[in-house]
Amino acid sequence: CRSKLSLCLNSMLNSTFLCPFLSVEGCTDWSVDYLKYKVLLGEPVRIKCALFYGYIRANYTHAQSAGLSLMWYKSAGHGDFEEPISFDGTRMSKEEDAIWFRPAELDDVGYYSCVLRNSTYCMKVSMSLTVAENDTDLCYNSKMRFFEKAELSKSKDIKRRRDTLSIKEVREDDIGNYTCELQFGNFVVRRTTELSVTAPLTDKPPKILSPSESQMSVIEMAIGSPVNLTCRAFFGYSGDVSPLIYWMKGEKFIEDLDEERVQESDIKTIREHLGEQEVSISLTIDSLEESDLGNYSCYVENGNGRRQANIQLTKKAELMYTVELAGGLGAILILLICLVTLYKCYRIELMLFYRNHFGSEDIDGDNKDYDAYLSYTKVDPDQWSQETREEERFALEILPDVLEKHYGYKLFIPDRDLIPTGTYIEDVARCVDQSKRLIIVMTPSYVVRRGWSIFELETRLRNMLVTGEIKVILIECAELRGIMNYQEVEALKHTIKMLTVIKWRGPSSNKLNSKFWKQLLYEMPFKRMEPLSISHEQVLDVSEQGPFGELQTVSAISMAAATSTAMATAHPDLRSTFHNSCHTQMRQKHYYRSYDYDLPPGGTLPPLPPLSTLSTLGSQHTYCNIPMTLINGQRPQSKSPRQQSLEEAHGNNAMLPLLPRETSISSVIW
Repeated sequence: CRSKLSLCLNSMLNSTFLCPFLSVEGCTDWSVDYLKYKVLLGEPVRIKCALFYGYIRANYTHAQSAGLSLMWYKSAGHGDFEEPISFDGTRMSKEEDAIWFRPAELDDVGYYSCVLRNSTYCMKVSMSLTVAENDTDLCYNSKMRFFEKAELSKSKDIKRRRDTLSIKEVREDDIGNYTCELQFGNFVVRRTTELSVTAPLTDKPPKILSPSESQMSVIEMAIGSPVNLTCRAFFGYSGDVSPLIYWMKGEKFIEDLDEERVQESDIKTIREHLGEQEVSISLTIDSLEESDLGNYSCYVENGNGRRQANIQLTKKAELMYTVELAGGLGAILILLICLVTLYKCYRIELMLFYRNHFGSEDIDGDNKDYDAYLSYTKVDPDQWSQETREEERFALEILPDVLEKHYGYKLFIPDRDLIPTGTYIEDVARCVDQSKRLIIVMTPSYVVRRGWSIFELETRLRNMLVTGEIKVILIECAELRGIMNYQEVEALKHTIKMLTVIKWRGPSSNKLNSKFWKQLLYEMPFKRMEPLSISHEQVLDVSEQGPFGELQTVSAISMAAATSTAMATAHPDLRSTFHNSCHTQMRQKHYYRSYDYDLPPGGTLPPLPPLSTLSTLGSQHTYCNIPMTLINGQRPQSKSPRQQSLEEAHGNNAMLPLLPRETSISSVIW
C-alpha cells in the first residue's frame, strides 16, 4: 500500500494522473504511527510529521513545490473529534514538517495528526504524545525509561544518540537506572535507562538436580497409594527463552495418556538470580494401578541440548519378602563391616601373609646391587643422652642386623661399603642409584645438622626423589616438631613422590613381632627366601659390642690391607709399620672413612702414623682410612695405655687434616 501510495503521490507531483484509491471522505488515513513521543513535564519536544519518514518518498520541500499544504490537528483520543491547532509562535510553534513545544505541559497530552492535501489529494497520519511528571524524589518517571541488559563480566555500552556510557566489566552492583542530561537552550532534557545484569549466556544444556541423571531411580509403591514425582532442574541464562521441562511415560507425553488420574503440574520457579533459574515440575497419580507401573522420564531442554532422568515405578513387595531381604542385607552389611575392620586393623599382616605365600619376587630393580641404602647422621658426643644412645644403637646395630641377618636383605651402609672412586657426593649418588630403597633414619641430630642436604646438592639424587625413581622409607625416631630446620623436613616430604613414614617408638619397637618391623618389611622389596637365623642376643642385646656392633665389613679392612701392601712395596722402609698398623686395626674392628689428600710436589711421604694406612694411587691422591670413632670424637670408654698413646699420636698427626667438606658432609652423613 505504501509503495502504491508513493507511486500515486509521485505521479501527482508530476501532474500525470490522480490517485484512484482515496477514501470516501477524500483523505487516506494511516491511523497512528508506531513511534510514540514521551516527554517529561517542562522539557522541550518536537513532533515530526511521519508521512515524510515512512509513508511517502517525497520530503516537505517537494510537497510544497507540488502545491500541497501541511496542516496539524489535535484530538484527545484516536478517532475523536480533531480540531485545528493554533500556534502562538512562542511555546508552541510550527517549523516546516514539525511542531515544537517549548516546553511541554500536561495539557499537551493527546494525538497530533498531520494532513498533507490539496484540492484533489489528501493523506494523514497521527502521532501520540505523552507528558508525565517525575516520580517523587526522583529525576525520572519509571514508566518512561529505556531498558537494556548486560551480561556479567562482559563489557556494555549504553547509547543515547551520540553520547555513550561504557562499562568495561559488568558487575552485579551495576544494576540500576542511568540518567543522561542534556542542556538544550534554557531547558534540561533527561533520558533514563534501566540496566539489568544477567549471567553470561549459557552454552550448556540444563542440568537435572533430582532425580539423578546418572542412574535409574527405583521407587516402590503400593497399589492404590497416591504418587507424587517431582523433577528439579537448573537452567542457565538463555536470553528471554522460558525453561522447558516436562514428564513422559515411555514414548508418550503425559497429556497423551488420556488418564485423569495422571496429571502434570505447571512449571514452578523455585529461585532465580541474574536470569538463571531453578525450576520444578510434578507428576501426580491419584491412585496407583498396575497399568501405571513402568518407566517415567523427566526431560529438560534448551538451545544447547536435552537431558533426562529416569524413575522406575515398581510394585512394593510383600512384608514377608521385605523382612527376608532386610535380614539378608543386614547380614551382608555386618560381614562387610567385619571385613573392613579386620582389614583396617591387620592390613599389613594380611598383605605380608599374601605376599609370603602367593606373591612373586619384585622384578623392578633386578639390575640393582642393593636392596636399600641407609642414611643416618651420628650424634655429637657432647649431646649424648640415654635417648640419643638408644637411637644410635637402633640405627647402627639393630636396624642393619635385623634386615641383613634375619630377613636376608643386602644394605648399603656408606661407612662400611663405600669405596671411593671420585668425589664423595658422586659416590653416594652412584650407590643410591644402585639401591632399590632409600632408608632415612630421621633423628633430631639428622634434622639439626641438615642430613638431607646431600639429596639437594646432587642433581641426580634430587631427581630420583622428585620423579619417584626410588622409594623412600623415612623412619622417625623422635618427636621432631619445634626442632630447628623442621620446616625444611616438611618441605622435603612434599618433594618426595614415593614416601612412606614409619615411627620408631623406642626399645618397644625392637621386638621382631612389633608393628614397626612389619611396616618396614612391607615397604621393603619382596624376596622369597628362608629367613636367616639370628640369636636374641645378636638382635636385641648388643650393648657389649660397642656402638657399631657387628656392622664391620670386609671391604674397609681388605681395602686397608691392599693399601698397606701397595705402600710397603713402594716404600720398603715402611713395610713393618704398615704390617703392624693393618693388623692392629683389624683387631680393633673400627669403621673407616676415605677422603682425598694431595701429595707433596716431591712425591715423598711424611712419616706414617701407627693408626693410619696409606696407599698411593698414581701420583695424584692418597686415600687415608681413618677410624670414624676418632673423626666423630667417639673414643672407647676404657683403653690400654698403648692404645691411648696410639690414638693421641693419630689425633696430633698433621698429615690427617679434617677438611671443611669432610666435617660438614662426609664424616657426618652416611
